[in-house]
Amino acid sequence: MERKVLIIAEHREGRLTPAALETVSCALEIGSMLGTAPLIYMAGKEIEALAQETAERTGLSVTALEGEGFHLYNGEAYRAALADILIEQGPAFICIPHSAMGYDLAPALAVRLNASCITAVEAIVAEEETLSFTRSQWGGKVTARMAPLTDTVVLTVLPGAWHPQPEGRRTPGPVQILSNPLKAERSRTTGIRESGHSGFNLQEAEVIVSAGKGLGSEENLHLLHELAGMFPRSAVGGSRAACDAGWIDYGRQIGQTGKTVTPKLYLACGISGSTQHVAGMKGSRTVIAINTDAHAPIFGIADYGIVDDVTRFIPVLLEAFKMQRKQA
Repeated sequence: MERKVLIIAEHREGRLTPAALETVSCALEIGSMLGTAPLIYMAGKEIEALAQETAERTGLSVTALEGEGFHLYNGEAYRAALADILIEQGPAFICIPHSAMGYDLAPALAVRLNASCITAVEAIVAEEETLSFTRSQWGGKVTARMAPLTDTVVLTVLPGAWHPQPEGRRTPGPVQILSNPLKAERSRTTGIRESGHSGFNLQEAEVIVSAGKGLGSEENLHLLHELAGMFPRSAVGGSRAACDAGWIDYGRQIGQTGKTVTPKLYLACGISGSTQHVAGMKGSRTVIAINTDAHAPIFGIADYGIVDDVTRFIPVLLEAFKMQRKQA
């Protein structure tokens, strides 16, 4: 009997989210172990164009539920609409991004399907004829390996644990559009409002300048914004300590209890490098750490380390950037 792998694709403003594309990569890895091609499901209003684009980008079969009730994500509506279809499909694995949508929807679907639920999956381990999954616990201090004991398991895939498939020409998968008039009856999503931060979305930024308690005070935060402004596709984030101090909005916290990021360049400014923080940025391609403490744990994972005061070093770096631009 074929063990099916399904993906619930997350999208926003007519585009798949980066986490959705990473979830596709995770599902493809599971599918290759089982000898099957994953199937993608999505829901939305006027969804056909995105469904076609998704089938072209991934080469996978896409089924889209179209209806007024899916204009914005609503857990009640999504659960009710998807549950009957998923029960009929009888999948072995259902993969959902570990996002606000994912950790709302995944446990609800698991209860409805009498399935197990493993969240924040970071890796897959094949053991004989079974698959188990690893995830971090206790702020990244422990890695747990979890094996489902049910025929169906709902997984949420940790952002940054997989890379999206490289873009290229693929034979588009088939697309099916199903009209579904279902609407939530007990709750209503009235809108989605972005937080009042500036800069790129952390999970889409190629360069992240991140603040720690070593920054000294909120008044010094302008230095990080100036530094981020020297790079295209950049954003400013922060450690838990910087967020607790009120310098950085919690929506821009990086770490086990915040965002998981994988930029090309990560500049850790005054961050000690606790396991909780490292869990959220260890997938960064290049890490530069600036800290007055030469023995700070962050230097253990940094590619380049600068032992200096952030407020003294960054102005010098900014001046060097400006001089280089004048000479270019």
